Amino acid sequence: PPTFHKPRSLHSMPAISLTEEGAPGLFSEKAFKTAWTDYQNHLVEKLGDVTAGTEFDGMDAMDITIATARQPDRASIFNYASQAYNNHFFFQGIGQNHTDAEEMTPQFQAYVTSTFADVAALKTELFAIANSMFGNGYVWLVLDQVGSLRILCTYNAGTPYGPAYRRQDTDMNTGLRLGSELSPYTSAIRHAAKGKMGGWVIPVLNVSVWEHTWLEDFGILGKDDYLKAWWDHIDWVVVQGRFPNKGAARVPMSK
Repeated sequence: PPTFHKPRSLHSMPAISLTEEGAPGLFSEKAFKTAWTDYQNHLVEKLGDVTAGTEFDGMDAMDITIATARQPDRASIFNYASQAYNNHFFFQGIGQNHTDAEEMTPQFQAYVTSTFADVAALKTELFAIANSMFGNGYVWLVLDQVGSLRILCTYNAGTPYGPAYRRQDTDMNTGLRLGSELSPYTSAIRHAAKGKMGGWVIPVLNVSVWEHTWLEDFGILGKDDYLKAWWDHIDWVVVQGRFPNKGAARVPMSK
């Protein structure tokens, strides 16, 4: 009988600047292994499994996420692709050692103060939203279509990207319609419907509030301490590099 070979997946572990030692004060070696090495490896392996032999095999995780977000029959592919992207984005923005918000360029601070009173106000609002999230997910700082910074949250494997975030009819993780009061996306979708957030956004920063990310080092009541440690390890060079023109000027984005 013929032998069928599973197509080789092109999905693999992405590179980040952190080493296996973790990030002192934020991730111990054990916690880093759990939250990054083991978990990310699991995600990319499963993504390879569920996309093998499909049109998504080897496609960029972000592109897969957007392509499958409104396809209930591709929920598994969406979940693994989106979560692999989200987790990588989070760890990519973390520095090995203690950092300082003073590393923000004047241009970046201009973006911040155009929406928030100051950097401290941005930090306070990010922390408040992250602490209020009941369940797993991410809090994102994004640049919207008019060139302003906004904060939004996604639950589980949700994505912040425009067509997938704004137009998604079903929560892929629960199967609930987005009109349901129980859907974690409901408030965000209603917010978008009022014109306050819509279309494409450019994520520049995110923080994971998945429990496996912080429980090991900070304990069941340590979420706020984890957020403080995360803030002190943000790689602002990476964050600013995610802006159009590297954050050189605050200009409206084309629609």
